[in-house]
Amino acid sequence: MKKSLALLVLALLPSVPQAQTPGPVIQQAVITGHRARFDNANPAVVRVLLIDPGNADPARDGFAPIERIAVLVLFVGGEGTLGLQANQINTGSPNFLARNRYHFAAEGFVVAVVDAANDFNARSGGLRGHRLPDRPLGGQHLADLIAVMSDLRARYPGLPVWAAGNSRGTVSAAVTALWVSPPADGLVLTSSLTGPDASEDLHGLALELVAAPALIVTHRDDGCPITRPEDSEALKRRFTASEKVRVKRFSGGSTPVSNACDPLAPHGFFGIDQKVVDAIAKWIRRRED
Repeated sequence: MKKSLALLVLALLPSVPQAQTPGPVIQQAVITGHRARFDNANPAVVRVLLIDPGNADPARDGFAPIERIAVLVLFVGGEGTLGLQANQINTGSPNFLARNRYHFAAEGFVVAVVDAANDFNARSGGLRGHRLPDRPLGGQHLADLIAVMSDLRARYPGLPVWAAGNSRGTVSAAVTALWVSPPADGLVLTSSLTGPDASEDLHGLALELVAAPALIVTHRDDGCPITRPEDSEALKRRFTASEKVRVKRFSGGSTPVSNACDPLAPHGFFGIDQKVVDAIAKWIRRRED
């Protein structure tokens, strides 16, 4: 999505005045100093695309600031790598969450699209097989998650911080509700990695300890063998301590133009993006059960 179109999407939403002096609506947050790289002695760097609709300036951006509802931290699937470079404020990722980042911002969320740390970006396979804290490089990924969540809470004190993951990204999102302190205030799991997968899936986490509300989003026609829609009810039952847990099922969309486990298929809610974004936003706002 081009930046101009993204700003138009933001401009269509109701606006409220903000007290602070507005900064950039779209920027890159650079998080470093929390650990060394695992492949050399240099500091690891985590880059985050940050979209803050509350920072809009009518004279600069063409629309007024939008009231912030929450921070929504987005974790993409696959290898978890976006390959962000210094000062880059856009990504061509087709991942469902990443490609809808501006639509989430238009709903009033401060959106943080998290790239894997630079050492994971340099590694063949990226984060694959290392999202769980007990895996060989899982401690490094956990340190990155802690640093990202801490940075966002410091930037936006008082706002709830929700973690949303898509496919393999659901593992990273769930880790933030279990191993990060304070934990994520809520979870959104889309096309959840229920497995079985030898390297990582949600069976490797004690989801019964998650106290935060959790929304499980699935497509009835998801043909990916490790994100089966029929597993959603069993996944819901594992959240025994959750404040509130719900499964939302979708159908329809555009004709797939990618493989079953890739984003431009039912697995990635291809063709029903806005419908799914709207449902997620309403549920976070507690507009519906």
